[in-house]
Amino acid sequence: MPAPRAYWKGYLKLSFVSCPIALYPATSAAERLSFRQVNRRTGHRLKHKLVDSVTGEAVDSLNKARGYEVGENEFLLVEDRDLERARRERPPPGAVPLVEAPSRESPPTVPAGLHEQDEEQIADDAADEENEEQEIAAPRPQNTRTIEIERFLPAGQIDARYFEKPYYIVPREEIGQESFAVIRDAMTREDVIGLARVVLSSRERPFLVEPMGQGLRGVTLRFAHEVRGADDYFSEIPEMKLPTEMMKLAQHIIRTKSAEFDPSLLEDHYRNALVRILRKKQAKRPAHAAPVKPSRENVVNLMDALRRSIAAEHPAKAAPRRGLRKSARPKRPARARTLR
Repeated sequence: MPAPRAYWKGYLKLSFVSCPIALYPATSAAERLSFRQVNRRTGHRLKHKLVDSVTGEAVDSLNKARGYEVGENEFLLVEDRDLERARRERPPPGAVPLVEAPSRESPPTVPAGLHEQDEEQIADDAADEENEEQEIAAPRPQNTRTIEIERFLPAGQIDARYFEKPYYIVPREEIGQESFAVIRDAMTREDVIGLARVVLSSRERPFLVEPMGQGLRGVTLRFAHEVRGADDYFSEIPEMKLPTEMMKLAQHIIRTKSAEFDPSLLEDHYRNALVRILRKKQAKRPAHAAPVKPSRENVVNLMDALRRSIAAEHPAKAAPRRGLRKSARPKRPARARTLR
């Protein structure tokens, strides 16, 4: 397979050391099965239209805006300048002390039950909006092409709950390979990972940087407010004193099922079953004959046939004989002259 195109290009910076790099997604959704909403009767794809939920009128895309819901059909409009001002107020790298707790100011109150949707409904809504018109793009932050490592943390210290999407980080140019190797090898020897920020799709995200073989691995991280606290779910689980025999039996089962990790253990059986079902459905469909394209030879022959037909229907006029008087020429019938 051809090498994928870089998803992001820029620079990795450590103090005064920087090198040109490229990010490549470490995962792929190319083999993921996706579905469209279609008309069951015609089989045609259904399209969505922007409609005012109160008036029922169609809305032009020019009138589409962002709104934060604070009540029943009540929204606070959020303009581009508001987002830009929020980005400018972010402290520069290294300005926040390590001992300071992150600020978690709550947004305006939303009425209870407004966002309590069923999980299946949320998934259906997300599927409906896939590949449809995207949200209005927010203004991009100023520094969009530099990943500056702000902090170093002990390797393995970040909880997996914060992991979002992995990327491969590779040097882009030969001139930057030495500085890339310096950053990679120094982090390996110190057994640390780097905490930085990156702008992807107009959105700034926390970014983990860690050595991986000859390259570096980057992982976008969730913000602190996006991760729910475990105590909210585990605090009411009681402590129990378990029988020794029961523990030994459970440990024995664990040992018999223990193995080294292999990616084949992550096989998607549900997807494989769907693929088999879809292939059977496709095999039962009548084959559509491919449209026959007329060859150039056929076109030429057709043109010749048309020319011959025209020549046969309109023969050339015979030249008048010399010496034949005008009065001697036979007169054409009046009807023939009228038709002519």
